Amino acid sequence: MNLPPIDVIVPIYRGLAETQRCINSVLRAGQQTPFELIAINDASPEPALTAWLHELAAEGRLTLLENETNLGFVRTVNRGMSLHADRDVILLNSDTEVANDWLDRLAACAARNPRAGTLTPFSNNATICSYPFEGWTGGVPGTLGLAGLDSLIATTLAGQVVHIPTGVGFCMYIRRTCLDEVGLFDAERFGRGYGEENDFCRRAAARGWHNLLAADVFVFHEGGVSFSEERTALQDHAMKQLLEAHPDYLEVVGAYIARDPAARLRRAVDQARSACGGAEEAAVVGEHSGPIPLPLPTPAPQPARPVQLHISHSWGGGTDRWILDYCRTDTTRRNLLLRSRSHRNAAGFRLELVEPAVDAPPLLAWDLALPIRACAPSHPEYAAVLDAVLTDFHVGSILVSSLIGHSLEALSSGLPTVVVLHDLFPFCPALFACFDGACSDCPPARLTTCLQGNPLNVFWHNTVDADWHRLRSAYAALIARPEVRVVAPSRSIHDRWAALQPGLAGKAWTRIEHGIALPPTSFPGAPTPAGRRPRLLVPGRLAPHKGLNLLRQALPALCRHADILLLGSGDFGRAFKGMAGIEVIEHYAHTELPRIVRDFAPDLALLVSVLPESFSYTLSEMFALGVPVAATGIGAFAERIDDGLTGLLFAPDADALVRTVSTCLTQAGQLEALRRNLAARPVRGLDDMVAAYNALLPAPGTGPEAGAAGRRLDALHRRAIDDARHHQEASALRDTVQHQAAALNARDDRIARLEAQVHHLDTRLRELHASRSWRLSAPLRVLGRGARRFAGPALPGKAVAPAPQTMTAAPHPLPVLDAAARREVRGRVRHWFGIPDQGRILLSLGAPTDSATARRYLALVRPLTAARNDLCAIIAGVTPDAPCWNDCREDMATLVATRQLFLAESLHDRDAFLLAADAFLALDATSLERDGANALEAGLLILRPAACPTPGWQPAAPHRVIDAPSAEAARLALQAWLDGHHQDQAP
Repeated sequence: MNLPPIDVIVPIYRGLAETQRCINSVLRAGQQTPFELIAINDASPEPALTAWLHELAAEGRLTLLENETNLGFVRTVNRGMSLHADRDVILLNSDTEVANDWLDRLAACAARNPRAGTLTPFSNNATICSYPFEGWTGGVPGTLGLAGLDSLIATTLAGQVVHIPTGVGFCMYIRRTCLDEVGLFDAERFGRGYGEENDFCRRAAARGWHNLLAADVFVFHEGGVSFSEERTALQDHAMKQLLEAHPDYLEVVGAYIARDPAARLRRAVDQARSACGGAEEAAVVGEHSGPIPLPLPTPAPQPARPVQLHISHSWGGGTDRWILDYCRTDTTRRNLLLRSRSHRNAAGFRLELVEPAVDAPPLLAWDLALPIRACAPSHPEYAAVLDAVLTDFHVGSILVSSLIGHSLEALSSGLPTVVVLHDLFPFCPALFACFDGACSDCPPARLTTCLQGNPLNVFWHNTVDADWHRLRSAYAALIARPEVRVVAPSRSIHDRWAALQPGLAGKAWTRIEHGIALPPTSFPGAPTPAGRRPRLLVPGRLAPHKGLNLLRQALPALCRHADILLLGSGDFGRAFKGMAGIEVIEHYAHTELPRIVRDFAPDLALLVSVLPESFSYTLSEMFALGVPVAATGIGAFAERIDDGLTGLLFAPDADALVRTVSTCLTQAGQLEALRRNLAARPVRGLDDMVAAYNALLPAPGTGPEAGAAGRRLDALHRRAIDDARHHQEASALRDTVQHQAAALNARDDRIARLEAQVHHLDTRLRELHASRSWRLSAPLRVLGRGARRFAGPALPGKAVAPAPQTMTAAPHPLPVLDAAARREVRGRVRHWFGIPDQGRILLSLGAPTDSATARRYLALVRPLTAARNDLCAIIAGVTPDAPCWNDCREDMATLVATRQLFLAESLHDRDAFLLAADAFLALDATSLERDGANALEAGLLILRPAACPTPGWQPAAPHRVIDAPSAEAARLALQAWLDGHHQDQAP
């Protein structure tokens, strides 16, 4: 079925350079979706702008409508939306800029979401639809540029949407059926502009339409070009009118902002950008050293106190939470943190010095000429940085929380040092000593196998087993030194360390439980009200080692007993969305936990980890909130829960979980007893925790050195604030220069095009004047001039030029690249997905045609990627919510969450995908026929599904087209290819 084109409506009043940037970006970005570009000149006071629009219209590049008088924004866009009664519309401000296949992605989003009345993309300046955060003022964030950032977002957030209370009018897709039902913008109420799209969206929502953030599109928006000085007055008037029509507007929007469901998407983009490394990762760090408003506050000088240094990574999680809690609670010292920064190829490429208790940018930073791959036994450059920090700030003690991205010099300073056992690194490259179950030992052969095939192994790509043997030996020697003390939050984690690491078993250690910030109140609740189903809360991130498979097996039986909330489940929770009786909240702000628990009112919380936990903040939170817990009887759970008194323990299998829950829910007296016991149980606070560490590391007196260190830190804080101000100002200036340069380039292109046209017309005119027909037609030209004197003027309101033909982009041939350019493409595609340079890619193109094809595809991908840590699959041209996954969505979501499979909605980077891949997996005969020749041209091995007929093209290298009748046959063929013929392609 041929769908009508989409009207892209650009209302224009002033701003020649901005309008040229906007219009040219729309015309440059080739789309598969047919569209008509409609510019409406609202009686612009700028003659040059009007003349430029006339030129484009005369060339047939856009449809131009002109208002005889200035009608204002609302009536102008209403005129545009009324032009074609059968078309969806996109309202695009004249101060925006689009890139890549932006329109294709918006149209695809509309097709996937038939009840979506409006769609709004991400932008740098779009209130609730802003990235990197609302209030960002720095133009296009980062160093990738608009096209690069939009491409990365298209891949990272392919097909994802968020329900929002209102669209944002800078770039808003409106479905025609919604427009017909809701009506045009309210010109009487909102006059010249502001608020009209919010009113429309709330009216649409009242009629059951959805307003969505189309998260896989990014559009630049400068803001305020047309309204300029009258903007404030318009905004004030609009808000009054909006609240008169929708009294709950501020409450609805405020609730959305407090919930912030788009935060997880912003974090995903941050992670993808950080994976690019270098300047882009530094830009992400700079953006979130705040958001810092201007003017930036300067921290107040701190009293003289001894200085303590923490050593850790920048990966977030429980370790980051522990350090922040500690530093904000400790009043006896100034606590600094030397943290490593990671990218996809190294655990530590930069070191940053921060003071966590002070909300300010990094004080100092060092880029390492030789990045640290995982953890280095020794590293002269790192040692010099550490020595400078210890000396300059008169550090008196060290707390080591993680050595990821650090060197073992952190343990050999000679200062009193405490190693906190948060996990099992650096002994274990998989962090948690888990490989087909909890590890009790790790002989050389097991380590080699782990590096090759353990999906939890995060350092497979840049280390070999010999690296870990050297690291373990050096670590054992240093941990035995008398000035190095060991602290563990539980006996469980210490016992696992002692079993694995030689020398640790005999060393004295101290058990100090983590504290938590006490909630304002607990919610012990009451017996389940009559008629209400029991409620089970499953808090915390889901993953295979966190009991994902155990929970999956138990869920059908659990749902017969209770309603279930998966809270903070992360990406793995997506597999359970839409299942009856199950609610999923993938991410939440930590401060929201008490409110969420209070509102859900769970009868019982389930902690289902199948790997021994080192401590479990989640258990502490449930204790503090008065929620009874049933947990697997292993690790810290077994140590901290008094079975039957403060919680329930069960064997780590699905049947035991179901029996425990069933028995507990049918015995109301047991739940009530658990609640009473928890209410009487003291909660360990942060003050107690810090006091225990201070007893282990007594603070020295505050001598002259402490005062000097304090003054140095205060000065560095002031300098960091000044640097951040200058960075923001320079960023704004750079954006201005880039926009001006773009406008100049557009002008130069326009001049060159006009000069070519003038030359062409001048040549034709000379030829015409010299022709015999020109001389013979002279009497007819005289009659024609007389007839035109009697012709009337053009009718008002008519388009100056007819609508141009709808635009589509045709595919282009695969480019031929030299080795350096091919490496650049390989690296760029891996940047998009956060895949290390040594990672191998198994590519497929296009969506599986049906569920059977999708199941067959996953059945091949799962064992292929499980066999090699360096292999992942990418399928481009399909979204996570495509119908083909309906019968296997859980399997697909699990592979995506474990980063064994990546989905990219768009095929606009098809050539780059082919040039970056190592092998091609055809989905079916159509896929092989369509893409196989290009895959061979790119030098890829082709895996052909069983019973797939020979393609119409004749393979020039038939040995590179391999039949894959089974997963094992495919694995062997791919293994031989990657380890043999394809070594020359490895970076």
